Amino acid sequence: MPEGPSVLQWGEVARQFTGREINRVEGNTKTVHKEELVGCRLSDVKVYGKELFLQFVQISPEGDSEQGTWIRYHFLMWGSLRANEYKGVSRQSKTGKVPVPRLVLHFAKEEFLAFYGGSMYEVDSPACDRGTDILTASFETEKAADAIQRAQPVCYTLLDQSCFSGLGNIIKNEVLYAAKVHPLQPGNLLSRQRALGVVEQALAFSATWMEHKDEHKFKEHWKIYSKKECPLGHKTCRDWFGPDDGLQRVTTWCPTCQPLEGVTEEKVYPKQLGNARKRNRSGQKKGRQLRRSPSTVNQKATGPEKDVSGNKKSATGKRKRGMTAESDPNKKPSQKRKNSAKRPVKEPDSDDDFCIGKKVNVPPRKQSKRGKTCGSKNGLN
Repeated sequence: MPEGPSVLQWGEVARQFTGREINRVEGNTKTVHKEELVGCRLSDVKVYGKELFLQFVQISPEGDSEQGTWIRYHFLMWGSLRANEYKGVSRQSKTGKVPVPRLVLHFAKEEFLAFYGGSMYEVDSPACDRGTDILTASFETEKAADAIQRAQPVCYTLLDQSCFSGLGNIIKNEVLYAAKVHPLQPGNLLSRQRALGVVEQALAFSATWMEHKDEHKFKEHWKIYSKKECPLGHKTCRDWFGPDDGLQRVTTWCPTCQPLEGVTEEKVYPKQLGNARKRNRSGQKKGRQLRRSPSTVNQKATGPEKDVSGNKKSATGKRKRGMTAESDPNKKPSQKRKNSAKRPVKEPDSDDDFCIGKKVNVPPRKQSKRGKTCGSKNGLN
């Protein structure tokens, strides 16, 4: 998922087209009136957290700018932006198809701005609370510390965009490790000093990201995210955590460096830990199924076994497909099912046989084990 520093970079890419007139619009978006953008001018670009706001102003025949509209672009999980180049086939793509852009703004000199993925809507104005944006000087530290001390896991609060706009999953993992706080630590059990420490680490890591934003090897600055060991050599844990009504995000932490405070794991969120144990057990079971038994290994080395008749057997001892029953002396002959033909019923001699009180000459029926006549109610014919 794109995080605040990455979105800020894309905002700078889009700003190089401000003041330019749009000649042509393409894309598969259905939430934006593309035809109305032709002839408009990209007037302003604003970044708020993980969202990008683009202002388009209509140019009148006299050359005066009129009030235009805003487009809100949220990058979501896989959104991205390209300038003067189209996105190619991703290495992780299973279809091998070239992705179709959500929106393409064409300018003069064959220059364009392409948006991929994400969500795009028309809005009246950018609704921004600068006090929650971790990349602005107006970020309210005390207000963020109040949010950290909520009675819920700290990892949930850090990804709440109404409290920490622009903070993503990578920053969440790195901040919790730097602050030595367990992801499932209830915030109401943290002291005020510890809560402020989490906020300060979030600001510090975001600032470091911005300093090295031009580097393509920022992964070298990661200390815990997707690591099997922490910098001190302790083995890490990895699981998916998130609120019941939200996304479950992968979380990496060191149980040695990030212990729970004031509560045990079993008492924090047993549902989360129970799901984690189920996943671990299923993974171990799957691993056992993938392991080969010694007999299978020996058979693979010496070749398949043969039965008395000389026919090959598979590793499980079963006959291979195509082998007949006669060629397998170990197979027991199948028993033929007994003749299940319907028993004959004597036809009545005349229509009088169907009269009430008359008895139809029908062969006697078999008696069941309970003493009732089969096929009749209460044992009566």
